[in-house]
Amino acid sequence: MKIRDLIPWNWGKRQVPVRREQQGEPLRLLQSDINRAFENFWRGFDLPWPSTSSWSISMPSVDLSETDKEIEVTAELPGMDEKDIDVSLAEGVLTIRGEKKSEIEKKEKDYYLQERTFGSVERVIPVPDTVDLNSANATFKNGVLTVKLAKKPDAAAATKRITVRRA
Repeated sequence: MKIRDLIPWNWGKRQVPVRREQQGEPLRLLQSDINRAFENFWRGFDLPWPSTSSWSISMPSVDLSETDKEIEVTAELPGMDEKDIDVSLAEGVLTIRGEKKSEIEKKEKDYYLQERTFGSVERVIPVPDTVDLNSANATFKNGVLTVKLAKKPDAAAATKRITVRRA
């Protein structure tokens, strides 16, 4: 292909077939072989292949908003209850931890099913020194945790606005 072929006004005048080489093919084949080897390894023990549906450790989605009087942190923790959640505030760090465990056991005439799942989440958020530790509170409703951190009264006075001017 020539540079001339890339110019739009030359398009449609002459069709040049584009041949794409399969450069990534060896890597894809290697990945497929490795996956197959691991699957066969677990089958040899007659155990299920571990998947992300049976366990996970992740960071929950978090929204932060700030006003002159408080900082509000909203975290999504679906499928959890209040007893599964631990919120702590120490040394300028807000830590949100959650742990979800469930166990299903069904015994029927033709089969027996036993399944356990475990998942934990953790999010560490730095907060400014202007936060009043004693006024922090948290509420949990419909899988959404809301933490409100009030600022100290003198925090607004300590803020200095800097005007931005054109250079």
